[in-house]
Amino acid sequence: FQDYHGLPEFRNAVANLMSKVRGGRVRFDPDRLLMSGGATGANELIMFCLADPGDAFLVPSPYYPAFVRDLCWRTGMQLIPVQCHSSNNFMITREALEEAHKKAQEENIKVKGLIITNPSNPLGT
Repeated sequence: FQDYHGLPEFRNAVANLMSKVRGGRVRFDPDRLLMSGGATGANELIMFCLADPGDAFLVPSPYYPAFVRDLCWRTGMQLIPVQCHSSNNFMITREALEEAHKKAQEENIKVKGLIITNPSNPLGT
């Protein structure tokens, strides 16, 4: 069997490229890189690592509709929307974050983090 982290040659090449892109100011350790078959698998893996079933992540809304399938179905975690509005170009506000977090607390849901996507699917902003 091959190394389940990804081929060492590929991880070395990715680490070197990432360092080059950062102008050589940062060194990336290929032994700390994990290759994934795509963003969905990587995101789901992160959810399994960071949250227990029933825990939640805040996510600016509107958000990519498949997040529910991709991030919640198998992990048992929840998404709590942070309401964003067109009136301010869908910017995340402190008030909206606090409101979403308060809602989670009122429902005894442990918030483990905030998911921010770029571009902000489905808006592409």
